[in-house]
Amino acid sequence: MTDKELILNFINQYDRLFNAELIAKLTSLSREAIEMLLPELLQSQAIKQIEDAPPIYVRANRYQARIGYQHYKGWTFSLADAHRLLDILEQGSYKSIREIAQVIGKSRQWVYIYLEALASIEVVDLRQHIYVVISRLNVPKIGRKVQKGILGQLRSLNKIGCYRMLD
Repeated sequence: MTDKELILNFINQYDRLFNAELIAKLTSLSREAIEMLLPELLQSQAIKQIEDAPPIYVRANRYQARIGYQHYKGWTFSLADAHRLLDILEQGSYKSIREIAQVIGKSRQWVYIYLEALASIEVVDLRQHIYVVISRLNVPKIGRKVQKGILGQLRSLNKIGCYRMLD
């Protein structure tokens, strides 16, 4: 493992403030080697300098915010995952949750819950037995209002040759 890899490994695991001396103590690298690599880490935005004298650093993006709303216990909706699912729906014509799950690499349960949440906020609909994206405007509202059984209702409408009217 190179000195840089060792320092990056330390930085990625350490959530507190640090300086070159602390890195040296905890990684057994020389302080000179560390001080030579710190400007490179600052430039690549792996770390941020928060104090000048003495220089004190923190890992950049150490607190990643995850925005989401819960609907089942332990389930949090990710906006990035929702958009990824919508991208997949737009690229193909999928009739079953099983097909979508295979393409996205998630479980059928995961796909079902996301589709149910997206259908509840009028982002996804079922047209001619194919899941389609209607609009991405309401995606930030995912999980706020989930209508249980909406996918079954959409399938029932499709069987009789209808689809729901959206605002």
